Amino acid sequence: MKKVFLILILFLSCYIIYNNTVDNKMYYLTIGDFLSKGTNEYGISSYGYSDFIKDYLYKTKKLKEYNKTFTDNDYRISDIVRILEYNESKNNETLNRLIKKADIITISLGMNDLYYKLDNNQKIYTYIDNMLLDYDKILNYINKFHHNEVFILSYYNTSGQDNDIFEYANYNLKKTCDKYKFTYINLSDIFNNNPKYFSKSNNFTPNIKGYEKISQIIVEKIKNNWYNIPCNFITMTFCHGGRREKYEKRYTSKTKNN
Repeated sequence: MKKVFLILILFLSCYIIYNNTVDNKMYYLTIGDFLSKGTNEYGISSYGYSDFIKDYLYKTKKLKEYNKTFTDNDYRISDIVRILEYNESKNNETLNRLIKKADIITISLGMNDLYYKLDNNQKIYTYIDNMLLDYDKILNYINKFHHNEVFILSYYNTSGQDNDIFEYANYNLKKTCDKYKFTYINLSDIFNNNPKYFSKSNNFTPNIKGYEKISQIIVEKIKNNWYNIPCNFITMTFCHGGRREKYEKRYTSKTKNN
C-alpha cells in the first residue's frame, strides 16, 4: 500500500511538472512600419530584423508561430491606434486578437511621424508629446495581457541635423517604456550618422547589415531573459518506513518578466 502511494505521489508530481513546462514555445508578433516589415533601402519588402529573430527562435526550437500581418511601410502611430480601437481586420486577422496570444512582441512606430514633421518643425515638441500620448494608448492596451517580452525600437537620425528633436523623442519614449516595464531598444547609438548600416544617402531605411544588427541586440536580450527565469520547486511530504520523507523536484516555470 505504501509503495502504491509513493508511486501515485511521483506520478502526480511528474504531471504537474509536465503541465508547467510542456508549452515552452513562443508566439512572436511584430507590429509597425518599414522596420518591422523589413523593407530594404530600395523600397522592396525583404528580410528584416523580425525575420532574423524568427530564424533564431526556430533554430532554438522556441518558435510556435510568427506573424507580421500588421506591418506596413507607411504605418504611423495613429494607424495602429485606429486599428485597435475599431478592431479592424487584415487578412482575416485582428491585431487585438494577435496581441492577446503573443508571447514576444516587437514594435517600431514613429519614424514616419518624425521625418514627416521635420519638413515643417514648428511646434514639433508639442507634436512629439501628442504622438507619444497615442503611443501610450497602444502600450497600455498591450500591457493588459501576459507577455514574456515586449521590445520597443527607438528613433534614430540619419540627417546629421535636428539631433535635439530625436533626443527629446527618445527620452520620452523610454519613459513610456519604463512605465510599462517594456524593453527599450536604443538604435540611435548605433545608427546615428553611421554609413555602415545604410547603403543610400538621404535614406533612413537600413540595409541588411542594419537589420541584422537590430536583431542581434534583441536576440541577446531574449537570451538573457531565458537565463534569468527563476526556478521553482514542488515539495511533497510522504510517509515511508514509519518516517516522514520529503520529495523535492526542481523545475523551471514560464513566468512574466516585464
